[in-house]
Amino acid sequence: MNILYIITKLELGGAQKVCISLLDYFQKNSNFAGLISGDQGVLVDQIKDLDNIFLLPEFKREVGIKNIFNEFKLFFKLIKIIKENKKKYKNLIVHTHSTKAGIFGRWAAFFAGVKNRVHTVHGFGFHEGQNKFVWLIIYLLEFFTAFITTKFICVSNFDLNTGSRLLPFFKKRSSVINAAVDYEKFYLEKKEIKNFNKNLNQKFIIGTVSCFKPQKNLIDLLQAFKKVLNNITSGERHRFCHTELAVPDEALREVWDSASRNIKFNNILLQIIGDGEQREYLQDFILKNNLQNNIELLGWQDNVAKFMHNWDLFALSSLWEGLPCVVVEARLAKLPVIAYKISGIPEVIFDNKNGFLIDSGNWEVLAEKIEFIIKDNINREKLSNYNDNLSMFNNNYMINEHLLLYKSVLYT
Repeated sequence: MNILYIITKLELGGAQKVCISLLDYFQKNSNFAGLISGDQGVLVDQIKDLDNIFLLPEFKREVGIKNIFNEFKLFFKLIKIIKENKKKYKNLIVHTHSTKAGIFGRWAAFFAGVKNRVHTVHGFGFHEGQNKFVWLIIYLLEFFTAFITTKFICVSNFDLNTGSRLLPFFKKRSSVINAAVDYEKFYLEKKEIKNFNKNLNQKFIIGTVSCFKPQKNLIDLLQAFKKVLNNITSGERHRFCHTELAVPDEALREVWDSASRNIKFNNILLQIIGDGEQREYLQDFILKNNLQNNIELLGWQDNVAKFMHNWDLFALSSLWEGLPCVVVEARLAKLPVIAYKISGIPEVIFDNKNGFLIDSGNWEVLAEKIEFIIKDNINREKLSNYNDNLSMFNNNYMINEHLLLYKSVLYT
């Protein structure tokens, strides 16, 4: 089996983790496996010394009229690399990940004469909230590229349904294979819940993992966190939305009020793992609102599980995704998850069972749910220790599903 993977940038994300995991397996268990990518990203060091790695400085995520010469240069370089590998390796499969690499890579494979062109959808590049002209351009590119795609892989049923509605041949040529995570590293059998009535010096830590870019919408999380701190500082009783988890009786109200008194302002932290283009913008917000003692920007970390196992809550305010691996990792670590109800997230997070789902952009409700989980030990334990079925996110399962798909491409 001969496979050439293409991805735009080796940053720390779900698409990149899947791509590298597949590359690692098939380099050890097939005749040929290679990777074409841009030369930027924190994961470059992990793969740059492997065989058959092509790192192209021209391969950048941004597309624009000013860079049109660079885009043509990149496209013809992709064709050249694919052609060279097609000559060496029979029945080459080109497998692309992410929007730009997916469009450039599939067309480059087409013009290089490769007949097996697989693409994984990690959330479509066209989505709600975009400028209509931008949406139309990306949609039309995906529409016409669908005609030359042999197989589509979706990481969520949401993407499967979206593609089936909007793209030609998609339903017939697609299947769902969830993105795997490092299952054993994140997994906890049970989460020990902090009790602020017993230990007043404990820290309540909210965590998230995210690139600092507009899609991830971290500003909503910062605004929600600021509101939570303000409410706790002022000692206001929380106003709930209509939910089954509202405090129902006097016994629980006593627990609630006791927790409210015992949680100290300086013991509530927000830790953010990640980095990116909006770092200065987020730092300015933190400084202007005097949140520097409560928010820690940790940069990219090699051992995310170590941090997650010390967190009490995971929050995500992305505006669009595929099915983010960090949500699965958070649930393996038995963290309640609060997230916007977008894309594939409701396939893993079930409202009022293992977290809360909120309408996209409603950061005030995000704040309410965060405050609720901070103050209510009983329901925090219930949400944390919900019995999830996450076996389909195991790496062995994901690789086996890809192996079956590649065989179907080659032998049917």
